[in-house]
Amino acid sequence: MRDGLLIQAMLIVFGASMFITAFVSLVRRKMSEVVVIPWGLGSVIFIILGLVIRPDGWKGYLSTSGLILTSVICICGAYAIYFFSIRITETMKKNNELAIQVSLLNTEVEELRKKMEILEEENFVKEGSGHEENSVRN
Repeated sequence: MRDGLLIQAMLIVFGASMFITAFVSLVRRKMSEVVVIPWGLGSVIFIILGLVIRPDGWKGYLSTSGLILTSVICICGAYAIYFFSIRITETMKKNNELAIQVSLLNTEVEELRKKMEILEEENFVKEGSGHEENSVRN
């Protein structure tokens, strides 16, 4: 019975730490809402698994050192995925900034084209009237 409680406690602590880490990352704007939601769902699943599953016979399948090694591998994997999530959020933020800049540049280009057309028309009118006067005088 005591051995099963160890795995249950590990699942609950892991789920709670995932939830807290995701929430803190959201508050500090390291991760966006789109990326935090799967983290929150995953942490709730780990907490529920820790509360529901009773792994009493795990010693028949896994030794204590194997449990420690598996736990370390899972923690390292979650840590790596956490940093990938942060990088994905940073990339999404940069992508949004670039989209805004492109939109602003497009509006500037349209304004400049309109001004160029107006200036070209004014220049054409001035040149056209000057040639007509010269042609009449000659």
